[in-house]
Amino acid sequence: MTVLVTGGAGYIGSHMVWELLDAGESVVVLDRLSTGFEWAVAPEAKLVVGDVADRDLV
Repeated sequence: MTVLVTGGAGYIGSHMVWELLDAGESVVVLDRLSTGFEWAVAPEAKLVVGDVADRDLV
């Protein structure tokens, strides 16, 4: 299964991403990087930079 984690570049979200990856899930992170950091996203996860309010993106 592929899991979408919004805010996955922040402290809590990035830890959730690691837990999901450890559980064998595929992860897509959606974050606008206003308070999160690209380096906080696990390399195995796909990072999409954008806002969850952008209907065309989501």
